[in-house]
Amino acid sequence: MIILMGEQTDEQIICVAAQLSKMQREYAILDGALFPVRDSISYFPQANEFGLCIDGKTVMLSEISALYWRNYRQPANPAKNAIAAKDSASLLISALNELGDKAKNSTVAVQFHQEKPRQLAVVAKLGVQIPPTYVGNNADAVSAFCQQHSEVIFKPVTGGDYARLLTAEHLSGQHLAHSLSQSPVTLQRYIKGTNIRSYVIGDAVFSAEIRSEHTDFRTDGDIALTVIELPEHVKEQALQIKTALGLAWSGIDWRRDEQGQYYFLEANPSPMFANFERYTGLPVAQHLAQLLAA
Repeated sequence: MIILMGEQTDEQIICVAAQLSKMQREYAILDGALFPVRDSISYFPQANEFGLCIDGKTVMLSEISALYWRNYRQPANPAKNAIAAKDSASLLISALNELGDKAKNSTVAVQFHQEKPRQLAVVAKLGVQIPPTYVGNNADAVSAFCQQHSEVIFKPVTGGDYARLLTAEHLSGQHLAHSLSQSPVTLQRYIKGTNIRSYVIGDAVFSAEIRSEHTDFRTDGDIALTVIELPEHVKEQALQIKTALGLAWSGIDWRRDEQGQYYFLEANPSPMFANFERYTGLPVAQHLAQLLAA
């Protein structure tokens, strides 16, 4: 049995489920938000075993061959009880952790994605280029970094929001002090060029250039995608990054500058791919389903 973790209406879940159906592989969709209201978990520590009862069907740990981690939704808490919420989350995470490398990707690898400064450090140690970067909330260090680079972008340390160009207003004393007292920030030298998205699934690498005039292409409703082949050394770097970050598959974002140099931006353990596949025709879902079924 293959478990797909996420919402039934998620396009990525739908694409992978369709490919598994073609392969005649049995699967079930686990949505954390339906536990414990609809679904149940039974955990037997002395036997190192657990069972998931998903929409009335029970699946034991020993019967699960793989799990696709699309997204984790907090368990339902209809009573708004803090202890109940913690207990539900504890049991669900315990079960997911017990899957280990059966999960694509593992709980450990997914959690590591939240530590983006460390992710950048691990990748840089491989010899992969990353943009000059500062992460922190020291005003003097922020000012010094910005003086070294003519154009700088800023974005959240954990990601999840858009990158923006830094302006003189952002660096004004009062604004800067207030912002840095609220949270640290990630600063990077702005790389003039274009974005490249690569999907690395096992030993396969699929890539496309994302043309956009926006600082962050995700704010652009009119992007253009063109399938490309990465230079051989960059393709090898993509495979090394996947392995170094403990990933079975990943979506890697690069910035290619005007001289053709590639800079690593981030590796996502659960990237969206449905629109990418629709526009490019590249078989991401097919390879992901094969990875799960292997």
